[in-house]
Parts: sequence; structure tokens; C-alpha cells
Amino acid sequence: MPVFEYKGVDKAGKSISGTVDAVDRKQVIKKLRLQHIKPVQIKTGKGKRPAKVDRVGVKEKVESPAKSSSESFMSRFQQGEKLALPFFTKLLQLHNSGMPLGDAVNLMSQRMSSTALKELSAQLYKDLSEGRTLATSMRQVPSVFDPTMGHLIEAGEATGNLAPILENIIENLEQRAELRKKIAAAMAYPMLIGMVALGVVALFLFFLLPRIQTMMESLDGELNIAARIMIGFSDFSVKEGPFVFAGLIALLIAYIQWRKTEKGRIISDRWILKVPMISSIYYNADICRITNIMGILLGNGVNTTESLRLAENTVQNRSLLARFQAARTLINDGAPFSASFKRFAIFSDMDIDILNIGENTGSVVAAFKELYRTHSIELESKLKFSTNLLAGGALAFAFVMVFVLTLGIVTSILQLSETMMGG
Repeated sequence: MPVFEYKGVDKAGKSISGTVDAVDRKQVIKKLRLQHIKPVQIKTGKGKRPAKVDRVGVKEKVESPAKSSSESFMSRFQQGEKLALPFFTKLLQLHNSGMPLGDAVNLMSQRMSSTALKELSAQLYKDLSEGRTLATSMRQVPSVFDPTMGHLIEAGEATGNLAPILENIIENLEQRAELRKKIAAAMAYPMLIGMVALGVVALFLFFLLPRIQTMMESLDGELNIAARIMIGFSDFSVKEGPFVFAGLIALLIAYIQWRKTEKGRIISDRWILKVPMISSIYYNADICRITNIMGILLGNGVNTTESLRLAENTVQNRSLLARFQAARTLINDGAPFSASFKRFAIFSDMDIDILNIGENTGSVVAAFKELYRTHSIELESKLKFSTNLLAGGALAFAFVMVFVLTLGIVTSILQLSETMMGG
């Protein structure tokens, strides 16, 4: 009888591996389930089956790409969540049908219609076949999977309950995609009008206005103050504008490089939390990550210490991270969530009240989910407001420029006409 090697998770959430004598993969899964083991990977034992058959009776896995081709492989995954969403959707479908994780990824590497998804699945399957977890494999492709996804998958693999984790990731990806569509739709018309208005401004500044100035000078006329300001702005843009633009680019590059340092990241993150509007967006984004992962992990039986550790890894703002780490230490020492988070000003008073009620009624998971829902709504609202404000400001600026230019030119021409008629 063939021998199958397996890796799985027992009832306590511990990783376990071994061998099983069975006729086929289905019998292996049945035997493991009788032992309360959730299979993660199943493959044939060495020398027991033909070399061309791998894992669960599927054809041999795709060979690993060379280092030179690996870089080009990674560069093709700039589509980000456009690949992540269909990948997780298909993985959930296969996993819910009873297929172990490794087998599902292997099948996807052969059957997916998208070439990019095939290659992504093949790369992940290669890592899985070498004994790595899916979370570790995902971290090798950061352009597709953000860190939060990796931490969630890590928790799902540790508990052996991956389905609800995958469902949550898919839901979040769908919400992000929908939000991006709404923002893009909201900005499309103002941006179009703004570009047209800026084009008209450029036409006035660099084409019509110089010719009108020449005409006025030949007729001994004089442009009014508004027109002269615009001409000065036009001359400045042509002569000094490139140097100013280059200087701004240099400052931006210097800021980015400084922010990459640990000290620069801490200081800049502290500044970000003090800037109106921007601070609200960054804060709500981090709070959404914290509350989402806490609600999921605690709801799936992960202990508080491990849940806090994984949630900590998702916090992006260093200033908020320092406060969360301090609160985490208190909670691990036995302090309540609400008191710890309140002491280090991580949540608002209303949020603390919700957490406090959840602790008193034994529904902490529901409290974290409610906080995630409210902060998600607030984040979406702030993003929409910022987008509309930016688009409206750009549009208003362009139209003011057009109005001032038009007013300056028209009044200058009227002034010249009155002078000529009076002469």
C-alpha cells in the first residue's frame, strides 16, 4: 500500500507531521480527520509512487524559476489586489470543498486561466512544497499581498481554521475595490474640468497674453495690474519655474530617504498624526487594521497574547505603534482592554465605552467588530471628503486663474479703446 507524508494541525492548533498508509488521497484525509487532524499538505512517500506524480495525484509541480527570471516574475505582480482578490476567492472555493491548502494552490498553478495567477500560484506552491507556510510564502510577494494579509493567514494556519480568515480578506479586498471605484468616479469629472481649465490658463499665459501685450505696447496702451501680474507669473514660470520644480523634486526625494530611516519614520509619523484631515485618514486606517484582526483572531480562538502580537505587526504609524505596544504590555499583565487602550489614548472615549461594555458582557469580539465597522465608515467618509476637497480646490484655482486673466485682458482692451476714442 502506498505511503503518504502529511503536514497538518491538531485540535490544539499545533503543527504535526507524519506518514499514513492509504490507497489514495481521500483515504488519507479520512484517516487524518478521524484523528482530529486538519491536513495542510499531503504528498506521496519517496519511492512508493512514480516520480512524476506529486502531492495528491496531480502532475509534478512547476519547476522553480532561475534567479534572473525570478526578478522579472516579481516585477509582473504590480497589479496588487487585482491578483490578490481572484487568488483568495479561488483558494477559498477549493478549500471549502475539502481540499488541503497545498493541493488547492497546486491545482490553481495548473488550472487558472490568468497567466499571472498561474505563475503566482506556482511560486507559492514551490515554497509550500519546501515546507514553508502560506503566510511566509505570501511575504515573498509584497506587491500582491500586504502585511496584514500575511498575519491573518498566519493566524488561520496556526488555528487550522482558515476559511473565515479567507472570507474576511476577500470581503476587505472587495470593499477596497468598491471604495476606489467611488473615489475615481467622484474625481473623474472635476479632474477633467480642471485639466481643461488649466489648458485654457496655459493658452492665455503663454500664447495670447504675450501677443496682446505686444499689441498694447505698439498702440501706446497699458495693461492693467491683473494682466501685468499674470505676465510676471508667466515669465517666472518660463525662466525660474524649472529650477523651482527641480528643487521641489529634490526636497521630496530627500524627505523620502529621511523617512526610510528609523528616526525619520518616527518623527514624520508623529507629524502626520497632527496634520488636519491627513491625521484622521492615517489614524482610522490603523485602527481598522487593529480592530479587524483582533475581532477575527479572538473570534477564532486565538489567545489574547498572540492576537495582540499579530495586531501589533499591522500598525503602520510608529507613534501609534509605540502606544499600542505599551497597552499590549498592560493587557498581557492582566489589565482590561478598555483601561489599557484608554491609558495610552489609542481609542476615543466612545470606543472605550464600547470595549468596556463588551468586556462586561463577555462580547469582546463583537465590540472589536463594531469598532472596525464604525472606523471603516469614518475612513471612507474622510477619504471621500478629502478627494472632493482636493478636486474642488484644483477646479476652483483653475477657474479663478481663467477669470483673472480674462478680466485683465478685457479691461486692458476697454481701457485702450477709451483712450483711443478720447484721443
